[in-house]
Amino acid sequence: MYSHFDSNVWVTPFGLIFLGAIATAWLLARRNATLINIDGSHVDLLIPITIIVGIAGGTLLSLVMPMDQMIAGELMQTGVRVRLFGMLATGTVALFVYSRMGKLSFRSLLDVFALPTLAGLMVHRIGCFLAGCCWGDIVSNEHATSFASQVQTLPFLGGWSNGVQYPPGSLPYEQHVAMGLIEPNALASLPVHPVQLYEGALLFIVLLALWRFPWRRFEKGALTILVVCTYALIRFFIEYLRADGSVVLGNLTVTQLQCLLLLVSAVLLPGLLLLGKRQRVI
Repeated sequence: MYSHFDSNVWVTPFGLIFLGAIATAWLLARRNATLINIDGSHVDLLIPITIIVGIAGGTLLSLVMPMDQMIAGELMQTGVRVRLFGMLATGTVALFVYSRMGKLSFRSLLDVFALPTLAGLMVHRIGCFLAGCCWGDIVSNEHATSFASQVQTLPFLGGWSNGVQYPPGSLPYEQHVAMGLIEPNALASLPVHPVQLYEGALLFIVLLALWRFPWRRFEKGALTILVVCTYALIRFFIEYLRADGSVVLGNLTVTQLQCLLLLVSAVLLPGLLLLGKRQRVI
């Protein structure tokens, strides 16, 4: 996500959809809380707390990782970017602190918010599509450049989609101008993959598949681990079609490295916790 709104515009489609995403997650989390006998007022407090702390954390991560602000090498710099994984990580820390203060099960709270968070992100991606942030690779393979690994990672998919074009002033347009792919007076950007909608569609499928998952019958935290692994896999592969991330290691972006870290952590952490319990018993 990028902070790129005109200071004179107080109401935007992106902002309205962002509020809709929050409301979606809020209502669904409240529903989940009642299913395990947690008072809904805890959700009412946690939603604004985790969002505020999460945005602060996501912004801080962007500030300490300046290389991640580059979306066209050194040709173009964006403003402050709110990193999604940084936002989720610091929001989780706030959730943990609240659970200790409120004497609630941290893992139960994670399960309460797991699927609602995916639902909110699904709605949010529509706003990203309309705003032009989190945009995709160029569709045509006729514009090979030295930045092909960043804006045209999978050229063989060029004929799969007609793509969408963004107007002057949008981030995709500015990137294409900075790379010399279009003239500064062009009427629109090159056609790009609507990856925001691709991700939203995949999240919708995941929600349909997991919504009936009997998470209350399993160990606390099991649903959260499943959701984290599923989203990390989706985001890792969808990142190949996104053009807003700087390639930092081989052909991988910062986000893809974070996805790999999430997958390893989600797989190893339950085993380590179980091992710790066994040692305490012995």
